[in-house]
Amino acid sequence: MIRKLLKKKSKGDASIAALSAFMLILLSIVLMFTIFYRVIINRVQNVQDDVTISNLAVYKNIDLTALAEDDKWLRINDPNAAFETFKKHLETNMKLDANLNGLNGSAADGQVTIDEFTIYNVRGNNIDIWTYSPETHMFTEGSADRSLTVLKTSDNSIVKNTSVHATIKFNTDILFGQKKETSVSVDTDIVK
Repeated sequence: MIRKLLKKKSKGDASIAALSAFMLILLSIVLMFTIFYRVIINRVQNVQDDVTISNLAVYKNIDLTALAEDDKWLRINDPNAAFETFKKHLETNMKLDANLNGLNGSAADGQVTIDEFTIYNVRGNNIDIWTYSPETHMFTEGSADRSLTVLKTSDNSIVKNTSVHATIKFNTDILFGQKKETSVSVDTDIVK
């Protein structure tokens, strides 16, 4: 078969040139898809960093009086102020408007929803839990005893210290105008 192709080339047949052009185009398309896929993966990884930084910003709302006590209790005492701090920093980090819609250059195409925002205040074996409800836009308060149960976040991380957990969802553009719903979930514990 190779001899036939070589003979055709020597006779001036254009089939080899057409096959080569087709293979070059096919290789270019595969390379383009690979590059776009890596760009999308990097974009999502950057969003995870943005959520982590926004979570860490919440620690500016710690109760300094509780921190000054003898046992140095790290506690976030105002969940509403902490949530507003999180949203403000998420807007800045992800390039969102005040309604959490993606602006130019944002990884989010459309609105970002905050599906979970939970604060775990740990003092000894007692854990105070503040959980934001996206339906009611209010916090519910709960508690747990570490001596009776192992408390885990929705990411299956064991709560050992005061920590913040957030989960966001958003659509991101993929190839040819298609969109993909992406979820990013982050736990932060500044004591670790």
